[in-house]
Amino acid sequence: MSRVILVGDIHGALSELKLLLDKVSYEPGVDRCVALGDLVDRCDDSPGVVKYCIENGIESVMGNHDAKLVRRWRHVMRKRIEPGYKIPMHFSQDQMDTIAGLSDADMLWLSNLPHYLTFPEVNVVIMHAGLLPLVPLVEQPKEVLTMIRYIDPAGRRMLSMKMPNFEQPENSIFWAEAYDGTADVVFGHSVISMNGEIGVWAGLSTGKCYGIDTGCCFGGFLTCMILDTNDPSSREVVNVKALREYCVPSKK
Repeated sequence: MSRVILVGDIHGALSELKLLLDKVSYEPGVDRCVALGDLVDRCDDSPGVVKYCIENGIESVMGNHDAKLVRRWRHVMRKRIEPGYKIPMHFSQDQMDTIAGLSDADMLWLSNLPHYLTFPEVNVVIMHAGLLPLVPLVEQPKEVLTMIRYIDPAGRRMLSMKMPNFEQPENSIFWAEAYDGTADVVFGHSVISMNGEIGVWAGLSTGKCYGIDTGCCFGGFLTCMILDTNDPSSREVVNVKALREYCVPSKK
């Protein structure tokens, strides 16, 4: 297995996922394909994406939208056992349809997604959102790995988005600006561009950070990065244009 294909945020865009994997000639069992999380929500076929990944050997790390769906599913499971249980979370129609469209085995697969993966043969680590500097990978909080965008300038803590418009908090920096590791990081979560261009941050050490979420659900592109174990420094980027705008862009 010489190729590792890392796919940015799919968000239920099954047609675009198939187009992208056809474009790069993905071969299950030959290539390793790994999504960067947020398999679900926003586009038109979240259940189809999860099932397609399971059926075609596509791995994934946990995204914040995936984690939210799993939390809701666990409430549904409890209500099956305790009919009088009142579910405390609000369900969107998309989430209700996705849970209804997936089997418990599918949801269990989703709930067991790892929060990060490492590829030492090409010096790469992946997670959905990013990480805090100064903290070993194994000690990174799950909320950081799935949610981080901005940190305080000293790099000690994750900062929440400024509400109600999901803006960058005052006196903050994007986490990748303070990355201090030696492995390259490939992540999604933050929409870098709508024209297919990925983001690259040099970091403070030898490792670089690559953001490959290019806003497919907002009508942008679905992007992947191909790693080649025969050429460990190779970072090939391939993408396909979204077939339509599935939801209105925001900073959310």
